[in-house]
Amino acid sequence: MRNRNVLLILFLVMFLPLLAGCGTAPVKPTVPADPQAAHAARLFEQQRYQAAADLYLDLARRASADTHDLYLLLAADSLIHDGQLDKADNVLGQLDPAALPRADQFRRVLIQADLALRRHQPQAALNLLTTLPTPIDNDKKIRFYTIRAAAYKEQQDNIAYVRELMALDNLLTDDEQQLKVQLDILAVLTRFSTSALKEQFPKPDTTTHGWLELAGLLRDFPDAPENIIAPYREWRDLFPYHPALPDLLTSYYSHQRQLAPVEIKQIAVLLPLTGPYARPARTLRDGLMGAWYNDTSENRPQLKFYDSSNSDQIWPLLNQAADEGADMVIGPLAKPAVMQLARAGGLPLPVLALNQISTDSTPPSNLYQYSLSPEDEARQVAIWAAYQGFREPAMLYPSSSLGKRMASAFMETWRQLGGSSMRSQAYDPASKDYSTPIAQLVMAAQRKAQLEKLKEIEEYNKESEEKIEYTLPPRGIDFIFAIGNKQQMRQIRPLLQFHYAEDLPVFSTSRAWDGQLKNDERFDLAGIILPEMPWIIDNETDHPLARKNLQDYLARSERKYLRLIPMGMDAYQVLPHLRELEMIGLAPFKGNTGLLYLNHNRYLLRRMTWISLQEQPRILGITPPVDTVTVLPPETPDAMTDTNESITPAQR
Repeated sequence: MRNRNVLLILFLVMFLPLLAGCGTAPVKPTVPADPQAAHAARLFEQQRYQAAADLYLDLARRASADTHDLYLLLAADSLIHDGQLDKADNVLGQLDPAALPRADQFRRVLIQADLALRRHQPQAALNLLTTLPTPIDNDKKIRFYTIRAAAYKEQQDNIAYVRELMALDNLLTDDEQQLKVQLDILAVLTRFSTSALKEQFPKPDTTTHGWLELAGLLRDFPDAPENIIAPYREWRDLFPYHPALPDLLTSYYSHQRQLAPVEIKQIAVLLPLTGPYARPARTLRDGLMGAWYNDTSENRPQLKFYDSSNSDQIWPLLNQAADEGADMVIGPLAKPAVMQLARAGGLPLPVLALNQISTDSTPPSNLYQYSLSPEDEARQVAIWAAYQGFREPAMLYPSSSLGKRMASAFMETWRQLGGSSMRSQAYDPASKDYSTPIAQLVMAAQRKAQLEKLKEIEEYNKESEEKIEYTLPPRGIDFIFAIGNKQQMRQIRPLLQFHYAEDLPVFSTSRAWDGQLKNDERFDLAGIILPEMPWIIDNETDHPLARKNLQDYLARSERKYLRLIPMGMDAYQVLPHLRELEMIGLAPFKGNTGLLYLNHNRYLLRRMTWISLQEQPRILGITPPVDTVTVLPPETPDAMTDTNESITPAQR
């Protein structure tokens, strides 16, 4: 009984991070009757995974043939839970699956699937876990459905995700853990209409039918728990053996109240009418007003605009807005005005500033800062490159103040992710020729000599019976991050190809294009990989706020501020959800500029969509959460020799 309780507690600890995309539930090791092995199992239970792995590896070195591979398997599982994925993969490669006891054959498959999932390869995990063997103990069943649920969640396949949750719910015996799973089931099902659910579940079993009907009740009474009592009793009479816990509805409504958007009756908008910020402010206003006109809700707030051209008058303006009945504020836009608010001890009402600054002091708790920061895009380049398995960046950046800030943001993030090796080279943005700094960055002269030697040896080998083996040495670079605007990138990309770097992927930021590629730009820019906001690349024309329906209305002088339209939309639409976004572990807000979330400083940040520039941009994915990504350690010479050079780092 004690062992079972340990298992349940351990599952509870590990399952919650899983559903947030952070891990999977371990299964208590089944180990031989050896005091040291028992000690390793206890270390694993205590989540001291590194110590458990070390002990299991030591046991494997001293073990007989019948237990050697089992100890390696348990060591690999411990390493996976410690986040040492490459080392775990290496250990798994050392064991002979056929030498494992039959009872542990499926454990090996579970561990391999767990490894794939933690490497953000959900389809690989699902391919490993297609069927559940029988007979099998309950703990392995729990891990099976836990991994599958997490994989489908990462793929954003909500229906498949909820099916796995239902299967998992049937296995759990701990009420607290079961309640969390059941809340997730309802959270998914209540997003779909009744007709959509009938289409997805045409012939549901009794339990599934009960879940669908309960979700329908909650959709009918979203904010009125007092009115659902009688319908719920009828539902319970229809499904007397349904596993829904007695306190499920109470917990559901409590959770919904926490997530409920703030009711806003009046919004004060602080934007400048004159000065250097006036033109971008007009574009922001266009986006904000577009979202307001498209808001058909009964409780659409009133908008009241204030001229914030004079940053020194921001405090009187804010107090005036509060006195005139504003519930929340959008703006100001100018950094000096935002700085005054950030240094204040408190604000009379919540403010979503449309710029971002850094201060040594802690900003007021009701100040939120939102900007389309180029430095943040540089950070996302580091995150995406690490997520794709790249290890050795080379960075080309302009020697301007913005270029240096973006380079610093990239380098800082890369190091935080565990990266170390990095080349960097600045270029003069005023120069018309970037050839010299590019050649220095990619070590073009050295590469040219290596290629000439390779060609010489290949010619020799064609004519001689005695063959000479020669392979190109590692470059020490596996991708290039080039910072520049469209005009600069149109020179940089061809020069990289000219200087023998045509085989390296090139990353940049959204500044590298203006949202479309003209005929003469495709040759220079095609293939560049960069983050972009969904609104820019969405080809939808039916929605009144779609890009194609709005951009033609902009004055020619304002078209360079095109990306501020969706920023204005998001500022209006996200405002009621800011309190919700402060809650840890909740899904980001799906905005026009990206998936929006708040960090600990209440900066409203974006997870952008990644594309490869083509005539029609090819979508690659979305920036993952930074806490799910690390830079892989450098490859060993043996590993590099064995690697098939035709596959990408992400595939490796």
